[in-house]
Amino acid sequence: MLRETPNLDWLRVFGETAASESFTIAANRLGVTSGAVSQRIKALEAFLRVELFHRYPQGVKLTAAGQRYAQRIAPSLDALTAATRDITGTRSVQSVRITALPALAQLWLGPRLEAFHVAQSNINVEIWADPDVIDMRTSNFDVAIRYGRPPFAGCDVKPILSDELVPVASPELVASATLDDHGFPAGAALISDPFWENDLSDWLTGASLDRPKALKVQTISLYSMAVDAVLQGRGFMIGHTSLIGEMLNDGRLVQLADLRVRAAKQFYVLTKASAALSPAADAFVRWVVEMDSDTAR
Repeated sequence: MLRETPNLDWLRVFGETAASESFTIAANRLGVTSGAVSQRIKALEAFLRVELFHRYPQGVKLTAAGQRYAQRIAPSLDALTAATRDITGTRSVQSVRITALPALAQLWLGPRLEAFHVAQSNINVEIWADPDVIDMRTSNFDVAIRYGRPPFAGCDVKPILSDELVPVASPELVASATLDDHGFPAGAALISDPFWENDLSDWLTGASLDRPKALKVQTISLYSMAVDAVLQGRGFMIGHTSLIGEMLNDGRLVQLADLRVRAAKQFYVLTKASAALSPAADAFVRWVVEMDSDTAR
């Protein structure tokens, strides 16, 4: 009699690989080699007679069929995990998997996690800082915190952190520099992160100002490193109040203009649509929303 369902181990490996679109990351999560992951994916593809991943020199990407299959089996894999935890009584220490923009993970979420661990000592938070937008329908992440505009396909959405743009610099740079017509330190470089390369244009548009002539721009790939450069007085930046608000409050950074311009995109907490959250994920989501309310006050 022909088997109608593939080996469960193949499906488990496929679920992990579909979530990250990386054999290496899946192998690390499963505690096996990349070769073992590749063999199981090939076995599943042979069973299904369908190619699930495009293979490229730089990595793999789900095919359209692979995306559909991952979306269909993800709820079943989650249900199997939940059922196993129920019957084995392993719910005393629960885990919640978070994917978040690196800047938010480093500058806002990370410094506040100790408060969550104090309140929820039985919950282990796993954070994957990644700028790429993960498809929650095929991933094994419980929660995503993303910067963008709704709608987000297949997701329930909660807004957090009203984000505004404002030019900022260190007090030392402001004290030692001559300010130009925009309030920017004359001759100083604009420190820019490629992820938010349009911040200056967006702020200038909101302020009805033209771009300064002969503006020097220094690009730094990580927002947290760009903030460090500004704190050290190496230039100024268009800051995101969601991420540097505490630095403005305690005087480590100062505004170069009174006008704050609402950012075109905002931060949102995303969970899988129509999917029940685990107790750990629900506790984390409620905590993030409440933490945002506390920050706003």
